Amino acid sequence: MSKIRGSAVLGLVALLALLSVSVAAAASPREIYEDFADNGRLDQTYSETDLRRVLADASIQGYGNPTVTDDMRNEVQQQLGQDDSQDQGVDAVGEGGTLPFTGVDLALLTLGAGLLLAIGWGFRKLGRPQQ
Repeated sequence: MSKIRGSAVLGLVALLALLSVSVAAAASPREIYEDFADNGRLDQTYSETDLRRVLADASIQGYGNPTVTDDMRNEVQQQLGQDDSQDQGVDAVGEGGTLPFTGVDLALLTLGAGLLLAIGWGFRKLGRPQQ
């Protein structure tokens, strides 16, 4: 029984290693942006999935240099074989170049703080000796 269990654990570790290799080998949108920003062209070859991910990345579209971002978008679309008329929601950030503040993050932080205060208050009540 222990040989079967050992083989199962070894197989699981091998499967996790294979899955993590594909994730680690993928280029992040930030790496692609930095590759383009250093000399105005993509020096490495990226997969279609990586290029599509950089087109949809909100942090680069919202916070990157607008000139570099527009030029990079054109080169990435050229590598993907798209033209500018097939832009798939890349400009959803808006014309101003900043991401909108919705207040959801502030509400979630307030909710989390209130929840932590309630838990602390409950522990304090439970920790007091009963009279």
